[in-house]
Amino acid sequence: MKIGDTVGIKNANSLPDVVGESAEIVGLRTQEFEKYTVYPVWARMTTGERKGKIYGFQYGEVELPPRRYKEVTMEPEVVKRLEEVLKGVTTIEDVAEIERAIGEVKGNILTEPALGFWEGKTPCWDMFHCPDAIKKECPAFRYRTLPCWQIEGTYCKLLDSEPQGMDTDICHVCRAYEKWGHREPIEIKLRGKGSNVKMSQVMKHLALP
Repeated sequence: MKIGDTVGIKNANSLPDVVGESAEIVGLRTQEFEKYTVYPVWARMTTGERKGKIYGFQYGEVELPPRRYKEVTMEPEVVKRLEEVLKGVTTIEDVAEIERAIGEVKGNILTEPALGFWEGKTPCWDMFHCPDAIKKECPAFRYRTLPCWQIEGTYCKLLDSEPQGMDTDICHVCRAYEKWGHREPIEIKLRGKGSNVKMSQVMKHLALP
């Protein structure tokens, strides 16, 4: 969440008539002292009778609208180099070597069988109804011993802060963190497992330049 983002008002005790309306973030500030009523999100209403007016909201009172998942594709240069490698495959040994390399990469991204952190909780991918194609590629689903906000390269982070998905700003206003994070400081503990690094792993195993 950042200045300029459009948010929806999901609840506001002091302004019940703006619930369901949209607003644009014009300012963000950190709430350092919980005993004081400090509004960390300041937004200008863009719809409704209060359109144009600026109000303060708590993080839990606003939410980002659902984003369209962008299709993850390979760069044309990568596709071309992979095609060149495959054209050079002429023997069974070559095929076996490629299968071995891909197998090693796949072995590094197998999903964890147990729910891990999410045991007894509603996982983030269920809270947001992630499509199977997205869920199976996201490291939050594959590495379940940690919560999604501690993992680099989740789809939410990639969509909010490409290319590496390290920015955790979106996590502070995420329903999953609000419900299960207990306001604990957010720290990335698992790196290099996002979908943004999978192709580089394949290229490394195949010794592509």
